[in-house]
Amino acid sequence: MATNSTLSVSELDFDTIKSSLQTYLQGQTEFSDYNFESSTLSILLNVLSYNTYHNSFYLNMVANEMFLDSSQLRTSVVSRAKMLNYTPRSSVGATAAIDAVVTPGDSPTSITVDANTQFSASVNGISYSWVTSESTSLTSQPNGTFTGTLNIVEGTPLQHRFTVNTTTPVRYILPNENTDTTSFTIRIQESTANSVTTTYTLVSDLSVVDSTSTVYYIQENEDNLYEVYFGDGVFGKKPINGNIVIIDYRVVSGTAVNGANTFATPASLGGYSNFTTTTSSVAQGGALQETIESVKFNAPFKFQSQDRLVTMQDYKNIILTENGDLSSINVWGGEDNDPPIYGKVFVAVKPTSGSLLSIQKKEAIRTSLKTRNTLSIDVEMVDATYLYVNPTITVRYNPELTSLSAAALNVKIQNALISFEADKLGTFGNKFYLYELTEKLKDADSSFISVDVDILLEKRFIPLTTEISTYQINYYQKVFEPHAGHLGSLTSTSFTVDDTSALFLDHDGYGLLRTYTMDSSAKNYRDNNFGTIDYDTGLITLTNKLISAYDGDYLSLKIKPDGKNIFGLRNQIILISGATIETINDSTDASTSSVGLVATSGVSTTITTDNSTASSGSTTSYSI
Repeated sequence: MATNSTLSVSELDFDTIKSSLQTYLQGQTEFSDYNFESSTLSILLNVLSYNTYHNSFYLNMVANEMFLDSSQLRTSVVSRAKMLNYTPRSSVGATAAIDAVVTPGDSPTSITVDANTQFSASVNGISYSWVTSESTSLTSQPNGTFTGTLNIVEGTPLQHRFTVNTTTPVRYILPNENTDTTSFTIRIQESTANSVTTTYTLVSDLSVVDSTSTVYYIQENEDNLYEVYFGDGVFGKKPINGNIVIIDYRVVSGTAVNGANTFATPASLGGYSNFTTTTSSVAQGGALQETIESVKFNAPFKFQSQDRLVTMQDYKNIILTENGDLSSINVWGGEDNDPPIYGKVFVAVKPTSGSLLSIQKKEAIRTSLKTRNTLSIDVEMVDATYLYVNPTITVRYNPELTSLSAAALNVKIQNALISFEADKLGTFGNKFYLYELTEKLKDADSSFISVDVDILLEKRFIPLTTEISTYQINYYQKVFEPHAGHLGSLTSTSFTVDDTSALFLDHDGYGLLRTYTMDSSAKNYRDNNFGTIDYDTGLITLTNKLISAYDGDYLSLKIKPDGKNIFGLRNQIILISGATIETINDSTDASTSSVGLVATSGVSTTITTDNSTASSGSTTSYSI
């Protein structure tokens, strides 16, 4: 009788399988004294082990591909996502806007720039095709010119035609992996003899689809291509034999063209060669086809939201799944706004490239949301605002505990600071805790004895230099003001008002802002009521001011916060900028090395003019 009749199957790698077979056979009376390694039977054991290993691997792979979380093949992920009513996002063409001025030689009553008018732009030495996304009618001006904004999109327009054959069904597959499904225009022509066409729309709500609905569906097929299909006569109108399916679309380049800002124009616009163009919105929004990881993450959320907007998370899920060019998003109800505005939902987004979304992109998102949210709720898109933490870092180190120079230690501090910003900041809802930064810096090297960090908070904006405007600069932080009349909590870069240049801003300690010029080391005050500062909320207001010029790329205001923990509220994103570092040798008490303006993300963040603008009478108001 066998002494070991049980074969271990808990381990499935080749060596363990072979060892288990040997152990099993050695437990049999027939092979109790058999030398397996030196026998020809070892070859058979190898074959059995390889076969078992192959089958186990195959079965394990099949089991993994049955579930969304564990599947590795794109075809499996796409198939599982389809069960959740989720179609992976295709590549998306970038968009830009161009202001055009046409000066006709005659006196036309109207000028129209047709859709698909060709433009081009070169990025990194590669030329990309751009076209107008729709037909645009220019506006006649009193001086005889015609003006308008042309919305252009990157991509090459293509058209495919398919003849419906009910006997041998045709699959309407578009043969380009970089197809932009958002660019689809799908029509069905009655026949070759009848040119009448009907435009079909993408299904958005299956509950309103019946047998006569002219709708189409999209799916990603097994070859990573997009396929269009139509209703079956119950859920959507079914094409009949002889119909011609016409699909117009664009093949795009995704992220490669984001940031393009110079566009080559066609020979004529609207039939006229005398025209000028100016880029009003640089290229943004280009995205690559959704990755496997993204599909696995987004599909459950899309299913959870059921394509309707009720909770704040519903808004986030739908916006993120449909826009691959966004890196962060925040949503809050009007009741949580400051001040409260009931009946609204506020949406703040941060693009992957650049700091702010274009007006066109914001409107596209808003339009998409309006079809899904509650009728009584209005969606308002707001720009991200940036709050910059300016740290002054002083590090004492023990030279006996390190062989590194002070300059090398400074590099370690810089890298730790950059790592902290990348890990803790840069998206909506982040919180800056001073103790976390201090600990991060102290852990950068074992020779560091102490790390002291002082911070200022900076806001930047570009004044509208040609119009009287009101600016509300909100830090959402309490300003350091230990007693009435305390000075020194506010500084600014220089600017010009009423032909007086080199003006600076401070406060009187009682809530009023003052402008001054510097004469040697003395302040000469020019306006003792230039605006207000709320020490409790951190709101600075400049009312009805014409700032005609400013020094540098933007106007900067800095405050000293009353506290060491900074919270990014609503549309506010926290970054680090203007960091300075000083290292001190603890043995000599001498400053041995210093660094200014560490290259963090906040240093290079783009600041644009258009930032949450609202009209207030004849004065433009900006919230920053």
